[in-house]
Amino acid sequence: MAGLTTTQTFSDGDTVTAAKLNNIVSNCSIDANAVTNAKLATSPPAVQLTNMATNSVDTGQLVADSVENSKLNDMAASTVKANATNGAANPTDVAVAANKLLVGTSNSINAVGFTTDLELDASDSAAADIRVAATLIGGKASVTADELDEILIKDATDGALKRATVKSAVQSQVASTGASGACALATAAELIDPSGADANDVVSASTGSPMLAKAFGYLKTSGGSIAAGSILQNCTVSRTGTGAFTVLFDPTDVPSVKYVVMGNGREELSGAGYGYGLHVVSSSLATTGFNFVTVDTSGDAGTAYDPDGGVQFVVYGLTS
Repeated sequence: MAGLTTTQTFSDGDTVTAAKLNNIVSNCSIDANAVTNAKLATSPPAVQLTNMATNSVDTGQLVADSVENSKLNDMAASTVKANATNGAANPTDVAVAANKLLVGTSNSINAVGFTTDLELDASDSAAADIRVAATLIGGKASVTADELDEILIKDATDGALKRATVKSAVQSQVASTGASGACALATAAELIDPSGADANDVVSASTGSPMLAKAFGYLKTSGGSIAAGSILQNCTVSRTGTGAFTVLFDPTDVPSVKYVVMGNGREELSGAGYGYGLHVVSSSLATTGFNFVTVDTSGDAGTAYDPDGGVQFVVYGLTS
């Protein structure tokens, strides 16, 4: 019998009995490759899950690209399938929470947060870009800039961010008469002879201090007292005797006794003119003030007189 094999055979003249017929059926087997696709029922399918042995379907029996996403097991929300270990392993569902990126490290794949310095341009499925967060600058500690500290500057040539020291950034724009920018402090030598100075050199407090008056005054007396019309700046004056005066710096004392006092005056008496000279008592120089005497510089040279006609003085000094 084609496709079937049985243990019962017949010869010419054999008697057909019920037992022999039953033996044909009970001991019958299907030959190898005897059942073709055409012999399998399609509706309902002849091969069903209950007819299949456990582990009977291997990878080799699967048609390429035959397993659809809908056939895979459900995954937890906001997860991706990955092997996050440091070796060969089955994939697992790796959670990716809000504001997280999957990053490969030396031994794993981690969901790394970037909310400190970076953020998404939207919080939901509309997010399209990663942008700089306000905390990139606002969340950092403040520092007093040193000349070697560095900042980022956009290069106008190629548009790239490049490093620059604070010092070079400040000094990159030189001040001129028409534009603001960095200035340099002139030396004392450059103030005396500016031919070798740069255009942006300026007078500093230390080098320019001797040229600035610390105090000045125009002093007149009348009847042995200081008269109206006297002009005093940054000082007060009191008369201590004929032609003798004490000057006190006011409201601020000078920082040291490295200062000089210059002054003179002139008065006409009955057509005969004489001048006043200031004799500063050097031993009285102090940060709080000094003493001086007005003396005749003509006929009675050296004689002290009250400056009824007026005398002027000015104080120049260093800042230390």
